[in-house]
Amino acid sequence: MKKMVRMTFMLLSILLLSACSVLGKGASPAETVALPAIETAAAPSAAMPATATLANPVTGAGQAALIPTQTSVVIQHQQVPGNPTYARDQKVTDCSTGERIALGATTLVGSGCDDWSQDKLERPVDALNGNYFPVVDIVRASMGTNQAWMFTRVELYKDAAGNLPENLSVGVELDTDLDSRGDILILVKGLQSTQWTTDGVQVWQDENGDVGGQKPHRPDDQAGNGYETLLFDAGQGEDADLAWARIDPENGAGIEFAFKPSLLPENQVFAWWTWTMLQASVPQELELVDSQSESTVWKMDNTCGWIYNSKPSRMLANICEFTVPTATPEPTPTPRSAPGNSCVEPPGGCAALGPGWIFYECQCVLFN
Repeated sequence: MKKMVRMTFMLLSILLLSACSVLGKGASPAETVALPAIETAAAPSAAMPATATLANPVTGAGQAALIPTQTSVVIQHQQVPGNPTYARDQKVTDCSTGERIALGATTLVGSGCDDWSQDKLERPVDALNGNYFPVVDIVRASMGTNQAWMFTRVELYKDAAGNLPENLSVGVELDTDLDSRGDILILVKGLQSTQWTTDGVQVWQDENGDVGGQKPHRPDDQAGNGYETLLFDAGQGEDADLAWARIDPENGAGIEFAFKPSLLPENQVFAWWTWTMLQASVPQELELVDSQSESTVWKMDNTCGWIYNSKPSRMLANICEFTVPTATPEPTPTPRSAPGNSCVEPPGGCAALGPGWIFYECQCVLFN
């Protein structure tokens, strides 16, 4: 009996060892996969409607997906922008209140820089001659491309470096049909990273074309619903890589955007302008000269518009000042008479001026 128990135990042990050996031969080590950039999307901002939907980029058509308003979503990116490229002819300068203060200006809001009637806003202050905020004072803006990405840079006054607050909003508006109305708004709120990120980045579209009311960039009390269609929110949307933003790692006063050319017309001819705001920015309220009163809009700045991939045109209501070069007139050559023809020396002669008269060429020539 004891022998049988021992034999049974030995057989069971052998079977177990064999099974472990088979399983061991069939298993392979786990592979290491290089994952694309991963971000956790923050909850949508309070300025965004709680039931906003994400629509198909540009057309807004297709099945809209509800944006979770409470649950964080892990975003896996496939494409991340590289180093920006800016075109030499795509740079606009803006009045700088900070530079005016440094030069001793006592009136903070300059009449030549701020004109509500033309949607020219230079108001990086909290009142007419109130406190100055360099973090909303735009100095210049640029646009460019490396073919894969479009890039926009908004440079703030130098004192903004290292002091960008969480309530700062920076926007880029794109007019894709050159009718002076923004069609696409790329917006970033609370940017804190020097690395490309989609956190806080949104892309809005005006599908019904009512931005600007009846007269774009002119106060006409005809406010519509502004940018009403949300295409992209912190990586959520049809394309998780549609738009990015970062603080310029070499200049903390620079805000940079990168976005896909799919937002643009095929010929990539469009107008663009930028703005900053140190308060709740609501895309549905643009343009502010239509939806707000002049006495209530402060702590913001905007630039004039410029045209990408085409010559500037005054058909654009907010076009930056430019001059059209005039052609230099060509000198009219003096007719010469052939030898043997009658030729008369000019009245007063050439001698009084120093040169001599060459009768066979019928002209005055300076003798060395």
